[in-house]
Amino acid sequence: MGNIDTAHHIGERALKMQEIFDSDAGKSKNLLHINIFLFHHVKPLQSLSKPLLEGYQSGMRTGDKDISMWLLFFNVSVLYMIGKPLEVIEQQCQACNTQMVELKEEDQASCLRMHWQLCFNLMGSSNNTVELSG
Repeated sequence: MGNIDTAHHIGERALKMQEIFDSDAGKSKNLLHINIFLFHHVKPLQSLSKPLLEGYQSGMRTGDKDISMWLLFFNVSVLYMIGKPLEVIEQQCQACNTQMVELKEEDQASCLRMHWQLCFNLMGSSNNTVELSG
């Protein structure tokens, strides 16, 4: 623990192996874990959005909807962290929540609705700051 350089090297090697085998099997999980738990320490946050969305697409192709929805959730989190306009984030929250509910991924939808409420609160669009509305 604490050796971020070694962890970064292992993460890069895992991505390289995924590329060599040219397979979607496990790609969504790899991209989720590597980007959320490792690369955010060593790469600019702006660089995380593309692999998160790539992982989402891979997971949807392979039927891994659980991981795909977590990738969407974390992508919205990254949008907050890099300072995207609140209107853009609100639109992403709405679209992602709709998909999460349709796919019955309630854990991810519940977490996303907290971000969505935060967005409404920051935009001054909600009279009730603890109930999703706007």
